[in-house]
Amino acid sequence: MNYTIGIDAGGTKTTGLVLDNQKNVVFQVETGFGNPNVHFENALANVWEATSACLTSEFGYACNTIVAGVAGIEASGNKEGFATFFKQHTDKQVILVNDAVLAYHALLAEADGILTIAGTGSISYGRNGEKEGYSGGWGHLLGDSGSSYDVAIKVCKQITREFDEGLPYSSLSQAVMRKVGMKEAPELKGFIYQASKGDIASLSYPIFLEAEAGDEIARGYFYEAGRDLAKQTVWLYKKLQIVSPIKIAVKGSLLENNTYVQSQFKYVLEQNIGEVEVILKDLSPAVGAMSIASLYKKM
Repeated sequence: MNYTIGIDAGGTKTTGLVLDNQKNVVFQVETGFGNPNVHFENALANVWEATSACLTSEFGYACNTIVAGVAGIEASGNKEGFATFFKQHTDKQVILVNDAVLAYHALLAEADGILTIAGTGSISYGRNGEKEGYSGGWGHLLGDSGSSYDVAIKVCKQITREFDEGLPYSSLSQAVMRKVGMKEAPELKGFIYQASKGDIASLSYPIFLEAEAGDEIARGYFYEAGRDLAKQTVWLYKKLQIVSPIKIAVKGSLLENNTYVQSQFKYVLEQNIGEVEVILKDLSPAVGAMSIASLYKKM
């Protein structure tokens, strides 16, 4: 039996899978972040660690293809750098794509539609026949609207405004400050400018707990995230001129697990597109490696 290696490299972690011909996962490993725009050398090391673990597993000898979906791979020099490294370290066929493309194929295979991801970062990727395109995916400095990082930064900015205006800290602000382990807003600087993107994004969880406890301000940030993600999806729908009804797959913690984000996301989509089929599956994006490998064989 032949096997395929699928690597899902995001802003927080990298997942490596070995898949058999029926897409069954026979081996799995997890390492650190894989987005080279966070730190190229460390990201490459984490991606290779996951790949190497798959290659040295009991199934590695029969793996013919490695498909790596890497967040930020399309940025200048990243794909070339990864390709050169892999060529020097393995004679297997290596296919490098954006992590959104990998997740798309995991959920939609070769069907037309759009995938929107909202985890640490955010991006939408879609296909319409031979046309494909993106919206979002600009990274935390230029965009990532609707992501966990975006929500966390907005609440942190709320904390600084409350301090500057001499207002009492809201219960939401206090919850985030407790999570970081600080008592006053000025301490926030040290955390924000030294923490990783993933550590900042993780603050979305205590914000979610406040929303679940009834905090309307916390819920408002998630509602806004849902609207932002829907608008990003609608922009891509219009660019690709996909005919409704349309399949829209979702991935990432905010769209998979947060009902506040989900509700606004679906509402805005229906208002702007009409009939949509939202696809949500508990499936690793790395499973999309099988579909991508199959496409490359046909080319």
